[in-house]
Amino acid sequence: MAQSISDANDLAGQGAVARLCQQLEFFSAHPPLEIRPLAAGQSNLNYYLKTARGDYVLRRYGSEAPGVCRQQEFRCQQAAAAAGIAPVPLLLNNHQQLLISEYISGGQPLALTAATLPQLAKILARLHSLRVQTPVLQSQSYLRQLLAQTEQQTLQPAATLFAGLLQAAAQFEQYQQDLVLCHLDLHQDNLLLAGGRVWLLDFEYAQLADCSFDLAALSLHYQFSKRQQAEFLVHYQQYRCYADPQTARAHATSITARLALAKIIYSGFCWLWYLAMPGYQQASVEWQLRLEQQLALQAA
Repeated sequence: MAQSISDANDLAGQGAVARLCQQLEFFSAHPPLEIRPLAAGQSNLNYYLKTARGDYVLRRYGSEAPGVCRQQEFRCQQAAAAAGIAPVPLLLNNHQQLLISEYISGGQPLALTAATLPQLAKILARLHSLRVQTPVLQSQSYLRQLLAQTEQQTLQPAATLFAGLLQAAAQFEQYQQDLVLCHLDLHQDNLLLAGGRVWLLDFEYAQLADCSFDLAALSLHYQFSKRQQAEFLVHYQQYRCYADPQTARAHATSITARLALAKIIYSGFCWLWYLAMPGYQQASVEWQLRLEQQLALQAA
């Protein structure tokens, strides 16, 4: 989720970015004329930079989050940019811990409406058609990895909740997987509406996974009603390109069951991720409640 940066941090951050740009060959022929902070993610700081050649976003990232590979992020965003659904990534510098991309002007966080819902389904289907080689998300392994990050191995009194998560992940893996390039972090701050088009931002968690994880993220973050979810699935499946009709039918048959389990697992991802982040206790509690709700719905 995006958060505001304090005025003091703004000034300090802008000064640091200005000094950093002086060291980058990328800006040697067109130094920044303007630097200002944009909304910041939980583990990244984003800045708008204007030069004589154009407008850019510089994202500074901190310590590595579990499951994040910056080179993989860059390749996934490149593929999405080539498809016209993401800003073009221009420079990755792991030494300086930064990523520079083109700036999409006039953008606003995507609001869900009757008009944008099919647009969003089309963009998601286009993302899921891209071919990028990455590791495949192993949900049980990733849940354990996130748990290790919390340094609370027993999660008391929530050990039963984690056991339910692992059970849902094991059940999910029994289904035939519809493996596609997933974004895996589709919330309102990573979806931009500009020029009548939907743009995807921040590909740091993108990798091969079952398509239902992105569907689950959208349904949970936008709080789809049953009607909206059903409409979204209809639009999505209309836009998806499958290898053959038999594969399309097989995936369509199990999508509702896979989506219900993916909501549980994704809620668990968010719960554990926030639990490991200092200062995000309230967000962790909120996602724990969502997880409990999803487990209760599954058991009903």
